[in-house]
Amino acid sequence: MIRDAFGHLRPVRWAMINLGGYLTALQLRVLNRLRIQGVENLKSLPSRGVLLVSNHLTHYMDPIVVFHSVSYLRRPYLIWPRTDLYIVAALETMKNSGWLPRLMAYNGAINIKRTWKEHDKLIERQVDPEDIEKVGTGLGGGWVLTYPQGTTTPGAPGRIGCAHMIKQFRPVVLPVRLEGLRKAFDKTGLKLRKTGVEMSVRYGRPLDIDYTLPASVILGQVMAAIGET
Repeated sequence: MIRDAFGHLRPVRWAMINLGGYLTALQLRVLNRLRIQGVENLKSLPSRGVLLVSNHLTHYMDPIVVFHSVSYLRRPYLIWPRTDLYIVAALETMKNSGWLPRLMAYNGAINIKRTWKEHDKLIERQVDPEDIEKVGTGLGGGWVLTYPQGTTTPGAPGRIGCAHMIKQFRPVVLPVRLEGLRKAFDKTGLKLRKTGVEMSVRYGRPLDIDYTLPASVILGQVMAAIGET
């Protein structure tokens, strides 16, 4: 199919991933040292209906690292990269001016509204059903990466919306643990602050989830799996 689950042209995404991949590979693999662990846990996953749940260290470099490591299963991955990976991102962040948010919006970002925060103000807002359906569209067309904490703030609690998505769509849930990115990059992930940093992305085994359990229990299981209890 020439278009992805959201109607975006795959050749355009290929070109964007290719260019971004070469630019960021220098920062990740040459100027710093990125280790990829648990690749064997990716190989047996289905092509659709997989939810990657990860801790969150930087706005943009986190998904770039996952793009690199997941696409690495297909070699040469920078020539023929994956275009069926989608990233759940805060609409507030992606609405910022600049070329990168606009590119990522086309290249797999699923923009959703935060329910607890808007800019620096704490709020209480119901989950938008359209946001949930967009995640379902992504799962129906491939894999989706989400951050249960919904923020790069260290030690932030998990958000119950992640567990509700799991209960509703019943995906294969794969935990991801990122290390070292906050030391090498600034909060956005765009500015390299330090070189020679040991970084890693580790993929755990798919979680054994009872989808009938309360959302709070499922969320606790997810947070423990990504090392954020």
